[in-house]
Amino acid sequence: MASNNGSSRRQALRPRYQRVADDLTKRIEGGRYPVGGNLPTEMELCEQYGISRHTVREALRQLRDAGLISRRRRVGTEVVARTARPSYRQPTNTIGDLLQYAGETQLSLLEAKEIACDAALAELLACRQGTRWLRVDTLRAVRGDSRPVCMTTAYIDLRFPDLAKHVEDLSGTISAMLEREYGVRIARIEQSIQAVRLGKRQAKLLRALDGGPALRAVRRYYDHRGRLIELSNTIHPGERFTYVTSLVRS
Repeated sequence: MASNNGSSRRQALRPRYQRVADDLTKRIEGGRYPVGGNLPTEMELCEQYGISRHTVREALRQLRDAGLISRRRRVGTEVVARTARPSYRQPTNTIGDLLQYAGETQLSLLEAKEIACDAALAELLACRQGTRWLRVDTLRAVRGDSRPVCMTTAYIDLRFPDLAKHVEDLSGTISAMLEREYGVRIARIEQSIQAVRLGKRQAKLLRALDGGPALRAVRRYYDHRGRLIELSNTIHPGERFTYVTSLVRS
């Protein structure tokens, strides 16, 4: 019972447009709205769910981005697929959300090597030029989908012994490995997100369109003393990844 109550509370905290989008998705998957048919009009959906037109449009945008519907003037909202395109939704409300990210994805290690910081990298890592870090390049894919959901270049502080060995055996996140193997507690994560376009190498590795839209997430992981122990630079193809954040007024 406690589990059901917790699930109900989490659902209630989700934005209204997302709850409407989830309900419409279930109806499409269940055949209530078949492929080739139309969804109700915006006004009809407003009345059906007791919501504003703005909320309806945001819910429909979610369905469009998932590849379930197509919207055209004078034609309406047509259902074009019964199941959504594979996409990964990552909650980013707590440090725990970020650290458990790997549980739902599979990691492929591309390369791990020691590097000496040039001027630009030293500025990024807030260290002296020539300082050595371990650079780790990886791909991640959602389980059941061979297309990578992201590629990451991470830089790890080399003060940790046998670091390269632990990276070779990596299956979860680097930050979770550092906590587990070295007793380091991630006390703070700074994250910045930027809209970018995929370069040729990125598109090839991610099996995506060269020049296509993507999200870049740069995260800095700090220990309890405020020392930077890891920086990750992650690129997500835009259509395969969604950040989900719930903001609750206390």
